[in-house]
Amino acid sequence: MLLVVSNGWYVYSRSLSLSDQYAHRAVTGIRQHFEKISGFIDTIQAEAVRELQSGEPSHDVDEQLSALRHVPGSNYFSLDHLPPPLNHEQIGNLTGLVLPGKPEPARQREIAVALGLAPMMSAAYRNLDDHGVAWIYYVSRQQFIYLYPFAPAADYHYSLETPNGVFWRMALPEANPTGRRLMTPVYIDQAGKGAMLTIGQPIVAGGHFYGSLNMDISISTLQQLLSRSGEVLGKLYLLNAQNQIVAANTEQALPQENLLRLPVMADYLAGPTAHVKVFAVGDTGMRVLHYLPNGVLALEILKGTAPGIVAALLLWLALALLTRTWVLNRELRRLSEHDPLTGALNHRAFQSVLSQLYEDYRERGEVFALVMVDLDHFKRINDTFGHAVGDEVLKVLVRLARRMLRNQDLVARLGGEEFVLVLPNTELRDAMKAAVRLRLQLERLNWAKLGLPDKVTASMGCAVVLVSDNKAEAVLKRADDAMYRAKQEGRNRVCLDLRGQPPGVA
Repeated sequence: MLLVVSNGWYVYSRSLSLSDQYAHRAVTGIRQHFEKISGFIDTIQAEAVRELQSGEPSHDVDEQLSALRHVPGSNYFSLDHLPPPLNHEQIGNLTGLVLPGKPEPARQREIAVALGLAPMMSAAYRNLDDHGVAWIYYVSRQQFIYLYPFAPAADYHYSLETPNGVFWRMALPEANPTGRRLMTPVYIDQAGKGAMLTIGQPIVAGGHFYGSLNMDISISTLQQLLSRSGEVLGKLYLLNAQNQIVAANTEQALPQENLLRLPVMADYLAGPTAHVKVFAVGDTGMRVLHYLPNGVLALEILKGTAPGIVAALLLWLALALLTRTWVLNRELRRLSEHDPLTGALNHRAFQSVLSQLYEDYRERGEVFALVMVDLDHFKRINDTFGHAVGDEVLKVLVRLARRMLRNQDLVARLGGEEFVLVLPNTELRDAMKAAVRLRLQLERLNWAKLGLPDKVTASMGCAVVLVSDNKAEAVLKRADDAMYRAKQEGRNRVCLDLRGQPPGVA
C-alpha cells in the first residue's frame, strides 16, 4: 500500500509540476508581449513630456500644420491632404474640433508636439505589427486626436463623443489621480478592426494633465498567443482588471464564473472538479487563470502508473482531492457572499440571513433589529475627491462598524453607500445605542488622512421585528423609512421606527 501511495503521489506531483511549467511558459509569452508594448509607450511618453515642458517642439512640423484644413460641412479639421513629399504612411492623421475665434497658441503648440511624435509612432507601429497593435494615438484635452496609421477623417475623427470613450474617462485625473498606466475593458473597434482593448498612458507635464497616449491591442493576437501553448493540460483564460475573460486557448466558457475573482496565487487550489491557479501578468492588472479539470489530471496519472495499481491509485487520489476540497470551497463561498470592496455581506447573503432571522422569530420568538446606514453627501466625496477616496471611506465605515459591534452582529452592503447592521437578539433601545455609538465615532475620525477637509457623517434608521410583520422585508422597509426621515431632518442623526413600542423607548 505504501508503494502504491508513493508511486501515485509521485505521478500526481510530476503531472501537476509539468502542467505548471507549461502554463508558466504561456504566461511568460503574454508578459513579454505586454512588456515590449510598454517599452514603446514609455519612450513615446518621455518624448511627449519633454517637448511639452520645453515650450517648443523639437521637430519642424510647419508643413503639417499648414496642411490642416477645416473639412467642408463639418465642425472639425483634418490632415487628410498632405503636400509632397509628405505622405500619410509617415504622418498618419490629425483631426480636431474647430473652435470659434483665433487658434490658441497653447493648442497650436500641443498640436505641433503631437505631430512631432510621428517618427516614433510609425517606428513603434512597424515594430509592434506582430503584437496586434492596431492603432497608436494621442488624445488631447484640447479636443484633438493624432492617429497612426492613417485613417481618413470621414472614417474616424475627433468628435464630441470622443471624451465619452472609456479610454479617456479612465485617464482623467479625477479617475486616475496618480497618472498610472491603465487598461480598458474589451470593446469593438469603431474603425472595423474587431475586438480590442486599449493600453493608455496619461500625459502629465509640469503637473498639468494634457491628454492620453494610447495603443489599441487586437484580442485575436492575444487569443493566438494562448492557443500556441498546445502542451498545457487544461484551459488557460486571460483576465483583465475588470474580471472579463479577454482571451482563452479554448472556446469553452469557464465552468465556474466565481473563479474570475480569485487572486494571484503561488500554488494550485484543489477543488471537487478542478485544480486552479492564477498567474499575474506583470503590473498590468491582468491575470492568467489555469483551469485543470481533475478528470484530465487523473488521466495523466493513469498513463503514468502500472495497470495493477490503477484502482488503488484512484482511491488515493479521490481521498487526496477530498481533503483539499475545503480550501477552494471556503474561498469561493467567501467571494460569493461578500462585497469585494469592503468585505461586508453582499445583498444576496444579507437576504439569506434576514430570511433565517425572520424564520427564527416566527418559530422561537427571537427578536432582531436592523439599522440602515447611509453616508451623507457621499456623491459629493466621489465627485470632488475621486472614487478611490470614496472607496476608502466605505472600507473605513465597515471596519469601524465591525470593531464596535458584537461578534454575532453583521454588516451588509446593499449597494452604493447604503449599509445595514444586522443585530440578532436585540431590542430597539439597544439597536439605537449601537447606532448612536457608531454615528458619533464615525464623525470623530481623522478624515484629513484621506485628504478630506470635512468630517464624514451618516444618517441611520432603526427598526425591530414586530408580530405584525408578515414578511422579513417589512423590517428592512421600516428601518429604511426611519433612515430617510433622518435625512429629511438634517442628516447625521439616528431615527427610530416606534411602531409597536411601549411609551418611553426613545
